[in-house]
Amino acid sequence: MQQRLVFINLLLPLALLGLPVFVVDMTFVLPKYLVSVLLLVVLGRAYLLLQQQTLFAVVSLLLLTLSFEGLVQLDIQAPFASTCLLLFLWFVNLQWGQRSWWHPVHLLNVAFLCLFVGLALRLVPIPNILSIYSDLPLKWLVIFCVISPLLLSSMWTRLGRWAAYWPLFMVLLFQFEWAKQEYLVLWTACACLISLTLDTYVLAFVDELTGIMGRRALMFKLKTADKHYSLVMVDVDHFKKFNDTHGHQMGDDVLKVVASILGKTDKARAYRYGGEEFVLLFKKGDAGDITPFIEATREAIANYKLHIKSKNREKNKRGQSRKRKSINVTASFGLARHVSGETLEEVIERADKALYTAKSSGRNCLVVAK
Repeated sequence: MQQRLVFINLLLPLALLGLPVFVVDMTFVLPKYLVSVLLLVVLGRAYLLLQQQTLFAVVSLLLLTLSFEGLVQLDIQAPFASTCLLLFLWFVNLQWGQRSWWHPVHLLNVAFLCLFVGLALRLVPIPNILSIYSDLPLKWLVIFCVISPLLLSSMWTRLGRWAAYWPLFMVLLFQFEWAKQEYLVLWTACACLISLTLDTYVLAFVDELTGIMGRRALMFKLKTADKHYSLVMVDVDHFKKFNDTHGHQMGDDVLKVVASILGKTDKARAYRYGGEEFVLLFKKGDAGDITPFIEATREAIANYKLHIKSKNREKNKRGQSRKRKSINVTASFGLARHVSGETLEEVIERADKALYTAKSSGRNCLVVAK
C-alpha cells in the first residue's frame, strides 16, 4: 500500500506538469486571489499534520504569490534575492521529522526567510565587492539544489513531506521556463495539496506500526463489500508474554512480522484490527476454497524464527559469530462467511467466537464458524 501511494504521489503532480506539453496555448482566467487561498489551505493542512518543513516552504511561495498580485512589494530580481530563496528552500528540504518550534534549525529557517524578504525589499545593503556576482547564472546551482535533497528522501517517512519539495522543484521549472508563471504557481499549490491529502489518508487508514491497513479502513471496506465475503479474525498467541519477557520492542517486532506474513496471504487483504488482533478479508470463496490459504499463512507464522536482539553487547565479543536465540510465534484463526441478511457486526461476532474456540482448543489452529 505504501509503495502504491508513493507512486501516486509522484505520478499525479508529474502528470499535471506535463499538461503544457500537450496544450500549446494555455490561458488561465482565474481570480488572482484563488492561488493565495489555495496556499492558505495548504498551510493550514500542513500545520495540522505537523509538516513543519512544508510550512516554511509554502510560506515563501505564498509571499511570492502575494508579490505577483501586487499585494507585497517583493522584487525577486533584486540582487541575491532569488539565490537566497533557492538556498532557503534547499536548506528546508535537507530537514525531516518534527522538532520544537524554538529549535535552532527552525530559528535558522526563520532567519533565512527574513533575509530573503529583506533582500527582495532591498532593505539589506549589498557591498560593492559582492554586487558584481549578483547576475551570475544559477542553472547549475538550481540543478544541484533540486537533486541533492532526493538523496535523503528515504528519511522522509511521511508522504506529506514531499509537499515541501515541490516549491523547490518549481524554482527549477522557473529557471528553465517550463510554463507560464501563473501555471507553475498553481501547479505547485496543487502538488503540495496532493501530497498532504495522501498523508492524511495514510494517517487515517494505514496502521503506523505494521504498515498494513487499519481498523477504519476495514470497517469502510466491509460496509461497501459484496455479499458472501469471508472474514478471518487472527490473534497472536501469548502476546503478553513477549512484552513481559522480552520488552515492548520485541512485542512490536512480533506484530510487524505477523502483519508482513498476513499481508502475503493469497486472495486476501490484511488489516490490523487492534492490539495483537488482525483480520484477513476474502472477497469471495467458500470456506473450503480459502482454508488452504489460511493454513499456509498459519504455518508460515509458526515456522518463522524471530531472533531476539541482545540488550547487552560486550565490547570484547563484538564481531564474533554467535548464535542468537530465537522465539517461535503462533497465531489462532477464526473464520466466518457472510450470509444473506447478516450485518457486518454479526459476521465479526461469529468470527470472534470461532477465534475464541481456536484459542480454547490449544491455539495455533483454524476454526470455521458454523
